[in-house]
Amino acid sequence: MLMEGMLIEFLVDQTVLVAEVDYFHELSDFAYTALENKIPLNDHKYTSIKEEYCMDTPPKFAGWLCKLIDDHFDLHKPANGVYGVYPRVSGMWTNRMHKGDQHFPHQHKNSLYSFAAYVKTGPDDAPFYFIKDNQGVPVFIDENSVGNILVFPSTLIHTVYPKQTDGERISVSGNVIVTT
Repeated sequence: MLMEGMLIEFLVDQTVLVAEVDYFHELSDFAYTALENKIPLNDHKYTSIKEEYCMDTPPKFAGWLCKLIDDHFDLHKPANGVYGVYPRVSGMWTNRMHKGDQHFPHQHKNSLYSFAAYVKTGPDDAPFYFIKDNQGVPVFIDENSVGNILVFPSTLIHTVYPKQTDGERISVSGNVIVTT
């Protein structure tokens, strides 16, 4: 359920949604467990960062995220010729970045939507960039980004510039598919 007064705003030409995460404590607990377990994601070396680990899907967070997507996105709806399908989280992972780490430009295959949620950030943290119409569109990340999520179509190319600040940044990413 979306909370009244909750931040929900579209960025990047109505393509990227930013929202406050409901069930943030559940998400954060699952992220820290993944960091402790250190099960490698095994992404390609040009898209993966140094510390990127498989993560179990928090059930309350997943239900909230799918409702958020269903309420605010149209790629999976009759307006785009798609009938009788609903969003479902298909996989999640946690990322830990330190100074000098970066996430190279990429897009996600085999999903319709993707997301990045922020568990721990610092001031002037590495910006998240979307590549749209051959231009980089930044989303600036700082200490106020904790507890927020970016949701976007999986085909949108995105990257995280090299982290220039000390301290660690912890985020959770994942993909959403549609099923009947």
